[in-house]
Amino acid sequence: MKLRLEKYLVECGVCSRRKIKKAIAEGRVTVNGAIEVNDATEVEWNIDIITFDGLIPEKKELKYYIMYKTSGYITAMWDDNKKTVAELLPDYINKNSVAPVGRLDKDTEGLLLFTSDGDLSHAMAHPDRNMEKTYYVELDKDISKDDIISLESGVKLDTDYTSLPSKVEYISSKSIYLTITEGKYHQVKKMLKAVKNKVVYLKRVTFGNLTLEGMLPGEVKEISREDIEI
Repeated sequence: MKLRLEKYLVECGVCSRRKIKKAIAEGRVTVNGAIEVNDATEVEWNIDIITFDGLIPEKKELKYYIMYKTSGYITAMWDDNKKTVAELLPDYINKNSVAPVGRLDKDTEGLLLFTSDGDLSHAMAHPDRNMEKTYYVELDKDISKDDIISLESGVKLDTDYTSLPSKVEYISSKSIYLTITEGKYHQVKKMLKAVKNKVVYLKRVTFGNLTLEGMLPGEVKEISREDIEI
């Protein structure tokens, strides 16, 4: 089966899609001995010989992991000054081959998906997918019925953006489950701020069909592609 040169190199895991496009444009990739600068050129596994910076990359085995992120770590694979979620990954995981799908704030806990499958990562993070994410939220003040109606209808954030409709499950006067399909920066916190409340604890409990069921804080477990419904 033929596929685009760009996708071929993505599946080899040589680097990010953006860097692959740049490398091809710079003439650092060859196809059957000739420099190829068109990332849409079609190639085929086990037929065409591809090199990247003079080396022949091999197709990587795609991996999928769920992490129960704990507070205090930023969603990044490296940072000079801050602790990252990469530090929570067990040693048996190749940290150069996986990346988180989406992000959780430093003080937010809960479900974080890691994968080496670039296509899946892109699909799950794409806004057109309307991928549901459910958060357990503890609040500073009591939440009213009117507040819940506002959250479910969509509220105007401090960026002048109006959030899409959400789902709210009432737990107690100061705790709810909030389900959204977006991933704006600090979105849950800004949504509660819009109804004059404040998030004091936040944990993502689901991402699509994935859950934290049976997991402990800080735990990482491997899953299969078939476990992810998309």
